Order: sequence, then structure tokens, then C-alpha cells
Amino acid sequence: MIRTYANRDGRFVLAGEDLAALDTAVWVDLLRPTKDEETALERAFSIDVPTLEEMSEIELSSRLYFEDDAHVMTAQMLSNTDGDNVLLSPVSFVLTGERLMTVRYEEPRAIDAFIARCQKGGPMPADSLMAGLLEGLIERAGDVLERTGHELDAISAEIFAIPPPKTKSASPLALPQPKAKPRDFRSVLEQIGRKGDLLSKVRESLISIQRLVTYAIAAVQARKFDKDAPGRLKSIGRDVQSLSDHTVFLTQKINFLLDATLGMINIEQTGIIKIFSVAAVVFLPPTLIASIYGMNFDVMPELAWPYGYPFALGLMVLSAIVPYQFFKWRGWL
Repeated sequence: MIRTYANRDGRFVLAGEDLAALDTAVWVDLLRPTKDEETALERAFSIDVPTLEEMSEIELSSRLYFEDDAHVMTAQMLSNTDGDNVLLSPVSFVLTGERLMTVRYEEPRAIDAFIARCQKGGPMPADSLMAGLLEGLIERAGDVLERTGHELDAISAEIFAIPPPKTKSASPLALPQPKAKPRDFRSVLEQIGRKGDLLSKVRESLISIQRLVTYAIAAVQARKFDKDAPGRLKSIGRDVQSLSDHTVFLTQKINFLLDATLGMINIEQTGIIKIFSVAAVVFLPPTLIASIYGMNFDVMPELAWPYGYPFALGLMVLSAIVPYQFFKWRGWL
């Protein structure tokens, strides 16, 4: 799909969704272009339109280069940012003459919002269009980080929640208080994992944009088409750096919450093992007594005793109570 935008009558307008308005277009936006559309644009502009495979390469020389009088710059952008299943896809900016061409395969909300703002204002040169698009992508990344920070605060509150104190009711007829709902640490781990994956995508996007901005500043200064663009790009670079620092902070917080969650799980498992250990020790003496009287010897005086059975039962109960009280006295329970 091809959409062309032009400056007409002092306004930034949509020129068309075909190749008819290429001559007057200031911005050519390619969304999931077909092979025929790529070939048509290459013939019209005498440049090599980057393919998805070329845009996805990680080498810096494949993302930022000058070829055929065109500056080609590729970065990773975020889309589907309303939830945790954020998509990371490449977007290429091609500055050739007084025209900007973008190649992308996703539809982030930031680009649509930027187009809507531009159509309400005056004419836009190509360099300013690229700067505005980058500002929109950075602003959306900032929103994602802000939302993630709030959600991490909620996860932290869930992990370190203080149980309400138990209050004794003065009335004997009062209903017992419901027990506190046990914390689902498996769900907490899943949430932390999703946030970690989200932050890794945001960080990758910010790093790619930061590299693009560094290259773009030199490119627009050499082009000399828009004197305001270098200043805007430098401001974008500072914003990207601050967001990258915030991403590092949130990543450290995720690692802390992960360690805390694993520690809480370990504490709960230790408590469960402690209960089984105490139960084993408490029932060990009764088991010993029962096994003694379960032996089949001919001479066992207690077998002929009328009170032998209740005596054995009482001895087993007493041997269970004594260790239990001893553990409580030592503070082990």
C-alpha cells in the first residue's frame, strides 16, 4: 500500500493512495509494499527500496547508509503497545532530495496520530516530517514505560503485601473472619516475565532510534534543507537517552522483584517442609511404641494385661504430646 502526502495551499494533505501523485509528494509512505510497488518506486526515484530482510539485519552498515543520493536510516519501532504483547518491527526512513519515504510493515498508533496532527497544521518539509515521526515513536515508548512502571508498582505491592492484623471479636456470636487469600506467586512470575520481555523490546527500539538520530543529525546538516531539523533531532537524542536510563532502572526493578518473588516462594516451601518435619518427629515415638507392641514374641507380659491396650494408646498419645510441647517451648513452632 502506498500513501503520498504533499504540501498544497499552505497545508499538509493526503495526495493519494497510488503512484499518480509522486511528483508533488513530500512524503511517500509504504505500508507492506508489494514487489511491484517497490519496483515502481525504484524506477521513479532511482533508489534501492530496502526490503524487509534488509531492514531486519542487525549490522549498523545495513541500517544507516548513503546510497544513490539518498540517506537510508532504519530503526525498530513499537506497535500494538496497549498491552504486554508489543510487536517490534523495522521502519526505514529514506531522505532523497526534498522528499521523505518510509517503509514499514506494521501500523503503530503513533504514526497515525502524527499524520492527524500534521493535517491540522501547515506545510511540512521532509526533514521535519522525519523528526516528527521519531518524536511520535519516542512519545509512545515513554507512555509504555510509564504504564509499565505503574504496573510494576502494583506487582511490588502484591509481593510485599502486609496481611491484616487478626482482631478478636468481643461477641461470642460473631462470625469468624475469612482467611486471607494466598498469594499466587506463579501469576506474579508470569507478570514479571511479560514485563521483562516488554522492557527488552523497548530498550532495543530506543537503542536503534538513538543510533538513527546520531546519523540523522549529520545527514540533515549536510542536506541543509531544514535549519530547524538538527535542533529537533538533538532534542530527540536527549529524550531517547533519558528514556534509556529509565528503562535500565525499570529493568533493575524487575530483577529485584524477581529475586523477591523467588525468595517468598522459598520461604513458603520452607514453611511447608517445616510442618512435615515437625509432624514426622511428633509421630515418630507413637510409631515406635506401636511397632514394639506389634512384634510377635511368645513372652510379652502386656499382652495378657487387661489394661494393656488402653495403656499402649495412652502411651502413644503422651509420646506425641511431649515432643510437640517441647518444640513450642523452644520456639520452633
